[in-house]
Amino acid sequence: MRFEFIDEPITVSLDEAKPGKPPASFTWRNDTYQIESVEAVWVDAGWGPLRSRSKRWWQRRHRTYYQVTARGEMFEVYHDRGLDSWTLYRRLIP
Repeated sequence: MRFEFIDEPITVSLDEAKPGKPPASFTWRNDTYQIESVEAVWVDAGWGPLRSRSKRWWQRRHRTYYQVTARGEMFEVYHDRGLDSWTLYRRLIP
């Protein structure tokens, strides 16, 4: 599967009624996308590109990724729990 790298900030509305409060919709470039389904969820708590000598616990990534379907397209979005921000990471192309 190919993808289009986007990596832009988005605004997300959560589904408060579901466990874990997954995203229900997101707004990207002034256009709102209603999420039809959440296909996958995973957590990234890795170190990223840091050298092994400079690693400290607070420098770890704290991201929760969601692979979602909206408007018949598949996207990956993530919530950076440390910064409390959302990013549209990429659009998946079949």
